[in-house]
Amino acid sequence: MKLVHTNLNTAVLSDKYVFTEWIIESPKLYAYYLQELFLQQNGEEGRFVLSDKEKELNIAKNMEIIVNPFQIEINGRKILNKLYAELDQLSKSELMYVKTLELTGKIQEYLLELEQNTEYVLEFDMDLDMPALFKSVGIRYEVQETDFFEQIIRYIKIAVNVLATKVFVFINLRSYLTDLQMQELIKEISYQDVKGLFIENHERSCMEGGMRYIIDRDGCEIY
Repeated sequence: MKLVHTNLNTAVLSDKYVFTEWIIESPKLYAYYLQELFLQQNGEEGRFVLSDKEKELNIAKNMEIIVNPFQIEINGRKILNKLYAELDQLSKSELMYVKTLELTGKIQEYLLELEQNTEYVLEFDMDLDMPALFKSVGIRYEVQETDFFEQIIRYIKIAVNVLATKVFVFINLRSYLTDLQMQELIKEISYQDVKGLFIENHERSCMEGGMRYIIDRDGCEIY
């Protein structure tokens, strides 16, 4: 997995390392690269290129950017939509198909009885929209964690499994986590076989096992 930019002399993410700590000390360049990365993560055009074994990947579909670890949404819209789609497929599978037909029949029977107890002539769709049903009853992932670090770890697991996320970008995360927590986070990223990009605006103690890429205040690249 590689992440490159046309203005940079080396890859921001490399196949050789699980993670990169990208330190951008120049405020102007820090804002420039972050803005472009955000735009591309939202589907806009830009000069970052994400690839896997020479195959270019869509940044919007394969990258998650986390600015505030306290606002991580395990039950965000994208994740729930993917979950509902997966459950919808399961409801139509051989394992659940008969049960789904029984449920559909019961709901139709109930709606007809409702109609009979009114003065109206009603109509409704005979096909049950399972994702709409999941949404109406509020199906979601149970949130048990009270510690925000545990929420980050769980979010990574869910995003990999549900969204097939391949790159996690964290902005100034070392302002919130200890060095020990950072190492635990890196272990989880490695275990999930994805890449981590830690973007910081000033240099801290070096973390083992990754690449450190610095752009100093004068715009010089050090790697």
